[in-house]
Amino acid sequence: MWSSNSMKFRFPSRRFTLLAGLLATTSSVLWTSLSIAETQQVSSGWAIAATVNEDRIFEPPLTAEIESIAGKIDPKSPQFIQLRKQVLNSAIQRRLALAYLKKIGQAASDDDIDLGIIHLEKRLRLKDQTLDDYLHEQSINRQELRHRIAWQISWPKYTNQFLTDKNYENYYQQNASRFDGTELKVSQILIHTKQQTDRTLEESRQFANQIKKQLQDAAIEFPEAARKYSDSPTGKNGGLVGWIKFNGAMPRAFNDAAFKLKAGEVSAIVETTFGFHIIRLDEVKPGEITWQMARPQLRDAMIETLLTFLTQSGRKISTIEITEESK
Repeated sequence: MWSSNSMKFRFPSRRFTLLAGLLATTSSVLWTSLSIAETQQVSSGWAIAATVNEDRIFEPPLTAEIESIAGKIDPKSPQFIQLRKQVLNSAIQRRLALAYLKKIGQAASDDDIDLGIIHLEKRLRLKDQTLDDYLHEQSINRQELRHRIAWQISWPKYTNQFLTDKNYENYYQQNASRFDGTELKVSQILIHTKQQTDRTLEESRQFANQIKKQLQDAAIEFPEAARKYSDSPTGKNGGLVGWIKFNGAMPRAFNDAAFKLKAGEVSAIVETTFGFHIIRLDEVKPGEITWQMARPQLRDAMIETLLTFLTQSGRKISTIEITEESK
């Protein structure tokens, strides 16, 4: 049974050693230029952004990915800095996930990766390209190539075990309001952290805590507190935001908190890029979308849950080193 909280899955015992027998008989034709010594030699001179265990993350692939998203932008611009953090974080997550997959015997083997490289070289020859041409075009080196092939093999093999009809249905039942079109009527008190210049971040947090305590002590009613304290325009209406859906316009953290409430309940303080929110669930309008109809959204959510589980598990057994320039 799917368990989104404990993630207690039954892992298959077989390893993902693709065509190991074939590799054993064709070892003489393996692409030998990816030996450890030569990989280190090729990698030398490439700036390292971070290291997860012994797997290095290099700057050129990060920059290339940023350019594929936003084009060429000033490396000193806030947009570039923010994108770089996101891209680097994704690269770290993949390596943490692979570290855990390796521990449980479900990561691609060296033979799998070698075979993947052989297949890549064959495809490149059909286009009159060499492997070096490909590496240059992709702004990657040979160590990064091995990582990418390992991920391309390991990740689908792992996730496909859980993307079954039974697990889709179970996940839907455990999180029905997120996927069935349920709408919530909510109110909020928002303490801005960016538009207010007279409070520091910590002062805003403390202010939100003070308001929350007043609500808990029944010293003030929610609509009155919203009119008195909220920095949002909704404060004039007693904090009423209106009807929202899980994948609607509100920030993800806001919706996550709101959809865990029961009618009449008030949330703990929720932090988003806008500031600190205190949310009250006023009314629930149940949805009618079935799990079969919500299958694409369920798949995305299950993939996200699986990746979170792997990265959290991998973090417990890994060492992460981030260069000063990347912090």
